[in-house]
Amino acid sequence: MAVFISVVNHNHDEMIVSDNTLKELSKQYSVVLKSNTQPTLELTAYCNDAGIHLLTSNQPKGFGANNNEIFEFTKKKLDMKTEDYFLALNPDVIIDNQSLNQLVKLADTHQSDISAINLYRNKEKTEFDNSIRRQHSLLNPLRGLLGVLRKDIYDKSTIKEPVRIDWAAGSFLLFRAETYEELGGFDERYFMYFEDADICKRAIQKGKNVMYFPQIEAIHLAQHDNRKIFSKNFFWYTISLIKFYCNP
Repeated sequence: MAVFISVVNHNHDEMIVSDNTLKELSKQYSVVLKSNTQPTLELTAYCNDAGIHLLTSNQPKGFGANNNEIFEFTKKKLDMKTEDYFLALNPDVIIDNQSLNQLVKLADTHQSDISAINLYRNKEKTEFDNSIRRQHSLLNPLRGLLGVLRKDIYDKSTIKEPVRIDWAAGSFLLFRAETYEELGGFDERYFMYFEDADICKRAIQKGKNVMYFPQIEAIHLAQHDNRKIFSKNFFWYTISLIKFYCNP
C-alpha cells in the first residue's frame, strides 16, 4: 500500500522552494507536482534534486482538472494500484512524514474513503483552519462572504476522536485510490472552489466514509483570496457556488 501525493502549483514557486515539506515527503512517497504556470529554474532544480515528478503544460487548468491529470499520471506512469492512497495536497500546507504515516494507518483502520485532518492557520497552532464543514444551505456561503458567522462549520475544539463529516476543504484530502477512481475524480466543471464539497457529497451518496481525524495536525498558510470582493478569485467562487447549488 503506497501513497501518491498530488500538488498543484500556481505561482507558488518561491513558497515551495523555501520550504522542505515536499522534499521530505518525497523521501518516502511519490510526489507529483503539476505546475499550472511556467516553473522557475529554482523550482525545476528543487524537483530534480528531490526526485519530485514535475508536470507542465501550456494551458492552465482548474484545481480539479489538474488533480485528475496527476491521478492518471500516477496510474499510468507510477503504477498506482486501487489499494493505494492518493493525497490532494495544497502547496501551502506543512505536514511531516510521521503525521502522514499515522493518518494512513488510521484511514485503513477506520475504512475511511476520504480523510481530512486538523489544519491550523498559523504555525503556533492557536487558530483552527475552518476546513471541515456540514452540508449547508446557500445562505451559509453568503454569510461567509459578508463576514457574518457561518452555521455550517464544525467546532474542532469539541472533536477529540475520529468522526464522519459532510465535507472537507480540498487543501488536504486523502483518498483511497479506488474511491477516487469510482467517483471519476473531481468534477472539472468547477475551475476553483466547491469541487471539494462536490466530491465529498458524491462520495457520501455512494455510501462512502468521509472522515476527520483530529489527532493528525498540520499547518495551512491560506490566503483566502475569495473573500476579496471583485477579485478574480471572488468571481470563481461565485460561479462555483452557483454551479454547486444548481447541481443537487
